[in-house]
Amino acid sequence: MPELSRRTLFLGGAAVAAGGAVLMNKPHDHSGPRDPYFLSVQAALIGAGIAWPTLVIDRKRLSDNVRTLKTHLPAGMGYRIVAKSLPSIGLLSHIRDLSGTNRLMTFNQPMLSQLSVDMPDASQLVGKPLPVRAARHYFETLPAHASAAADNIEWLIDTPERLQQYAALASDIGRPLKIVLELDVGLHRGGFEPGPALGATIEAIKADPNLEFKGFMGYEPHIPSLPTALGWRDKALKGAWNTYTSALEQAATLIGGDQMAGLTRNAAGSPTYRYY
Repeated sequence: MPELSRRTLFLGGAAVAAGGAVLMNKPHDHSGPRDPYFLSVQAALIGAGIAWPTLVIDRKRLSDNVRTLKTHLPAGMGYRIVAKSLPSIGLLSHIRDLSGTNRLMTFNQPMLSQLSVDMPDASQLVGKPLPVRAARHYFETLPAHASAAADNIEWLIDTPERLQQYAALASDIGRPLKIVLELDVGLHRGGFEPGPALGATIEAIKADPNLEFKGFMGYEPHIPSLPTALGWRDKALKGAWNTYTSALEQAATLIGGDQMAGLTRNAAGSPTYRYY
């Protein structure tokens, strides 16, 4: 929506009177007729007897968007579906089939549990660090027939303290957990930066037989909102890239370069994925 500005000049009584006259006039309607597409959607809702707020998904347009997205991805870049944006098993299945990916990003325990039952083969990366109690409840309530799905989950860890909690959970339940470390690439909402704390955390994962280091996640949605003036946006993007690269180099030093293949290197979202 364009921002409107108004300047008021006080040039004596005549100007005040003129201003009053302007305020009394109704603004002109500059909008044109509604798009035929939306009129057709409205007609379909009316025809279906629906007279309340309703989410309408155009399957063809959705499919076209997914196909367009795939043309933007360079060779070797994977695509992870954000499940919270598509809270429907049918929608997720449709996009999985069309995009050819089994990667999902999941954000809460109920969603994690449901997808473990309905899509047990999916690779689920937890999109935000969950309280360890939520993770424990996931395992306590996971049906026996879906137990193998838990091996496809990558748990996000943002602090050494949370890693200790998950290590205790893994010991209690007697099964290994795959760990992805959150990186602070400039958003400053949490996570690790390259340095001693990150190194000690990776070493702790290596030393624990119930934990497996699976990679990094760094999210940078702040970058598109930065002004391009003075190169601020480019500097932020370069900073995020350098932080991620340094973390990968540190990990390679600690676990060995031959162990880096296949690790998760998650970054970007709808506003930023084309930067890469």
